[in-house]
Amino acid sequence: MLSAENSVLFIIDVQDRLVGMLKNSEEISKNNAILAKTAQILNLPIIISEQYPKGLGSTIFELQGAVTPNNVYEKTSFSALRTDEIKSKLLELGRKKVILTGIETHICVYQTARELLEEGYEVYVVKNATSSRKSKDYRTALDLMKDYGAKLTCVETVLFELLGSSKHPKFKEIQALIK
Repeated sequence: MLSAENSVLFIIDVQDRLVGMLKNSEEISKNNAILAKTAQILNLPIIISEQYPKGLGSTIFELQGAVTPNNVYEKTSFSALRTDEIKSKLLELGRKKVILTGIETHICVYQTARELLEEGYEVYVVKNATSSRKSKDYRTALDLMKDYGAKLTCVETVLFELLGSSKHPKFKEIQALIK
């Protein structure tokens, strides 16, 4: 079960130019922002990767509130785990449940999920916070990740699992994010 004490939010390459290529760019931007705000409210660690930001731009404006000098990592490999700083940060956090979002699902999200699973992490891929330019590629990647052992979920499921109960002291604040 996900909790604020055992999980980390990992946002893969939700960058200006990549988001701009998506048919569902508004949904992806909004849902990643909801997850990032929830993580901030619950003090859940956030890791953000940026694939070659010189060419693809920086993390989208909607996520800038979640960006700090200590949680954004530039990468050129498709799997974020092949970036030593990211791998070290995950080990330092010591949390084995990874809430995974990002672009593109069939490339960077898929390869990162596969390697996380191989390293013994429990991976929760947030379907409505990940995307690819082509829907066939997106669906194929979800199938592959599920076959490898990733759990497929959605934003609201993650939020309410993290809360656990309507009696959680942050319930109303998080509920307001999805109204």
